[in-house]
Amino acid sequence: MHFLDNGLWHLVEDVADKYVVIIAIGPDRSGLIAEITSVIADFGCNIEDMDQVVMHGIFILSLLVNISPDVSVLEKMRTKLQYRCHELGLEVTFYYAGTK
Repeated sequence: MHFLDNGLWHLVEDVADKYVVIIAIGPDRSGLIAEITSVIADFGCNIEDMDQVVMHGIFILSLLVNISPDVSVLEKMRTKLQYRCHELGLEVTFYYAGTK
């Protein structure tokens, strides 16, 4: 499993109880949180903390997500979330957050 950390993807062998921070930024409109969080929920990953703000029409969402231990699920979720955010006009970044 690969995670983005300081701009580089790193291999992590054991993904049990590991966390990733997902940050989405772009023009605000209604329904963005539902669109993003539904992708994460579809893959069985748990959102344990989140923060959202709109500044001068710019939507900023940060999520702390407990990653599924199934490596293939995480990669599929990341790919689908990147695609969905692109459709919504948002930039999305993933950061490995370690363990809790």
